[in-house]
Amino acid sequence: FKQKTAYEIASCLVGSEMCIRDRRKTEAFVERVLVRMRQCPFTGSKSRAAVGLEEFGVDAAPILYGYSAAGDVAGLLADVWAVLDGFRRAGPGGYSSILVACPAFDGDFERWTREIFPALEATLLAAEASRELAIVCFHPDYATPDPEWLATHRFGHMYAPPTLRRWLEDADADLAGALDDDDLQYLGSYMRRTPVATINVLWSAQLEAAERKRESKALYARNLRRLHGEGRGALEEAARRERRG
Repeated sequence: FKQKTAYEIASCLVGSEMCIRDRRKTEAFVERVLVRMRQCPFTGSKSRAAVGLEEFGVDAAPILYGYSAAGDVAGLLADVWAVLDGFRRAGPGGYSSILVACPAFDGDFERWTREIFPALEATLLAAEASRELAIVCFHPDYATPDPEWLATHRFGHMYAPPTLRRWLEDADADLAGALDDDDLQYLGSYMRRTPVATINVLWSAQLEAAERKRESKALYARNLRRLHGEGRGALEEAARRERRG
């Protein structure tokens, strides 16, 4: 895939300091949380993901960083689909995943989770792309929605504390006993707290391969233990530094 995607052309035209700063913030989060803290064992660096899945026919590929300055739903959806068009044309060999920074929504997680992600899900279904692509929700104020919401709006969200507790009780009983529900809510949510409101897009086949490679209970137990070991104070300070850029 030699041509630039519609997003990359738009980014070149914008060329704004904010766009560059928000990309660097997002890269810092990827490097710190996903790579160094191993919250995603299939992210090899801030520029490459889908690593370690070759045995399942999935090759590592670059991460595509996107940017949308839109502050309304229609504009945001148009920007996201411009990125998705190039992503799909490039295929899994072109890009492993997308991270689209959407700073206009940094201060409104309620709208982000209750309006934007249901709208994204609806467009994926309308485009008959829901079996091909998976979209994940990240936000500076991310908080796993309540189980009632997740029962009908699971799309893009972290597992609720009751699910995490069941997994912990099987995989790490000591940690399960040490963490109360507030701890599980905080630590589970922290995995998704990027410095900028972000839409993450992955290939569904990549997720399926990851599920075959990993064991979810053990993976989330390890993730929670690593985060708990850092302590809330250190986690909050690191997140503040990234938000400041």
